[in-house]
Amino acid sequence: MIGVIFATLQEARPFLMASQAQLTAKRPFAVYQTGLQAGLRVTVSGMGKVAAAAAGQALILTHKAVRLVNAGACGALRDDADLAVGQMVRISAAMEGDHEVFGKRLQPIACVPMEFLELPEARLVTSDRPVFDTHTRAAFAQWGDVVDMEGAAVARVAEYYQVPCTLIKGITDNAQPLDRRTLLENLTTVSEKIAQKLWKVLNR
Repeated sequence: MIGVIFATLQEARPFLMASQAQLTAKRPFAVYQTGLQAGLRVTVSGMGKVAAAAAGQALILTHKAVRLVNAGACGALRDDADLAVGQMVRISAAMEGDHEVFGKRLQPIACVPMEFLELPEARLVTSDRPVFDTHTRAAFAQWGDVVDMEGAAVARVAEYYQVPCTLIKGITDNAQPLDRRTLLENLTTVSEKIAQKLWKVLNR
């Protein structure tokens, strides 16, 4: 069983439509199944690390997922051509940018994607708060290329339970002070690109 985690329904909707998935459970998280691919469960976790981690754990313990996939939006932390708005990336490592233990940051979790090798690699920093300021952007850019609010939490749950984890992200903005609107303007288009790519790979 493959468990796919999206943070929001807006990010998930294009994939749910492509896979013709139907809602089969509402609690503790919305879970969708598709008759086109029996070995697939899709959940909408809600935003943030706690919600994403709990959803990942539920997929593993309740739905017997043997692999987790987290897909959704991210912001670019550097002004590189490979990190342009609209670009999709596969995450090679994920870390929590706003979490320390006795003054030390946790080591990044390596992600070894089994597919999507045609996409450029990126390092992910995950934050509990959305990043739309130059100071945080510059600080996080020391450790990663893109930022989101869920990916590292999903990767850590996968590490705890020793299941493979794939993180696929689409860049919606540049994590700059005026980019909240940019994110919203690009979210649907980026989510559609993710859905097309993800369904093509998982529907095999």
